[in-house]
Amino acid sequence: MRPRGPRAAAVEALLHQEQGGYANLVLDAQLDRSALAGRDRAFAAAIFYTTVERQATLDFILGQFLPKGVDRLDPPVRAILRSALTQARYMQVPAPAAVHEAVELVRAFGKSSAAGLVNAVLRKACNYDLSAASFEDEVQRLMVLGSAGRDVAAFLRQYYPDEALDILTAPADGGRTALRANPLKTTPEALADLLAGEGVEAVPGRVPGSLLAAFEGSPAASPLFAQGYFHVEGQASQLAALCVGARPGETVLDLCAAPGGKTLTLAQEMGDSGRLLSCDVTPKRVGLIRTAAGRMGLGCVEAVCNDAAKPNPAFPRADRVLADVPCSGLGILHKKPDIRYKTLDEPRRRQLLDTQRAILDCAAGYLKPGGRLVYSTCTIHPDENQAQIQAFLERQPDFRVVRPQPALPQGMEAGPLGALSVPSRTGMDGFFICVLQRD
Repeated sequence: MRPRGPRAAAVEALLHQEQGGYANLVLDAQLDRSALAGRDRAFAAAIFYTTVERQATLDFILGQFLPKGVDRLDPPVRAILRSALTQARYMQVPAPAAVHEAVELVRAFGKSSAAGLVNAVLRKACNYDLSAASFEDEVQRLMVLGSAGRDVAAFLRQYYPDEALDILTAPADGGRTALRANPLKTTPEALADLLAGEGVEAVPGRVPGSLLAAFEGSPAASPLFAQGYFHVEGQASQLAALCVGARPGETVLDLCAAPGGKTLTLAQEMGDSGRLLSCDVTPKRVGLIRTAAGRMGLGCVEAVCNDAAKPNPAFPRADRVLADVPCSGLGILHKKPDIRYKTLDEPRRRQLLDTQRAILDCAAGYLKPGGRLVYSTCTIHPDENQAQIQAFLERQPDFRVVRPQPALPQGMEAGPLGALSVPSRTGMDGFFICVLQRD
């Protein structure tokens, strides 16, 4: 029988994570199996996500005291060592408590022979002075101090050499949860007052209409969330939706919409008047959009299952189109920590670029003359951003880049091929937004 408790659940999730899969899905499945609730569930999630994010740093420190390295350990022992060191170094758990619980877990997982090793290694690793470490090269320094895999660290070293470590370490949105007030029900100022009544501090964000809130638990636990007073969406993502310039009565397409944050912002900008087709390729994710729109009380949203990379002759000609395309995610490393360890291999990169190109061309085909197309990504890779726009303009000479109408936050400038948010410059997610006008 497997051991129980939040630490054991986190270790189980880490074991499944090593076998592949999205971190959030792996954790949710494990937490559901564990039947943990409340603080225990939150504690297990914090251990898991912090361990996933800090893996490169943890492995470097542990490696100083493991002659054969971390990779040679039995998987349960490896996961227990990582999670215990996470608690001691990053979660304010006293080192003796973290060590004791780790030793107990090793025994509970049937690895009693490793108890002495775990005890000895952790006692040294908890006190290791990382500032005194020496590295093979700058890429390894970024990997360890910034907690990233080699491919991501090498990418940042190549394209953002002076900002690489800041990009890896600076929390997006000030470490708070970015919200958008539903203007059909409230204002940002009134919402901040209502949240204060729930004990949640919320301050204005950098994007008009946004708030940055300090929730202790999940925002979804707030009655205001259930009543549709706000939705959770990063500031840069909100900005992309605002750049569409959707107006009441228009026909608008959101081609890659799930889980639906931008759709909600678009529908609110439309005053819930007109027709908004909100699309995703999988029925389950379309269901998420439909649920979100219902919670917010938005009737103009039509959630549709559609492959954005293939033309759909049933779609109407649109006044506005948003193509927030699939991307490498290199701008949201803090929100999806498993991206830090992605392998940026050439075949997958080419496939991704081809998909983005196909979606962009389909989006253009739906647009009326004089209409507006917004292309956006949550990456800071120029091949997926400016290079895609340059190639698109060569294929589609009746389009031109125009300056976004919403004021751009400090540190984000509009260039001839679009506007880029780099986390170290804007304090927001890494994001690319290009507004295209059809003549």
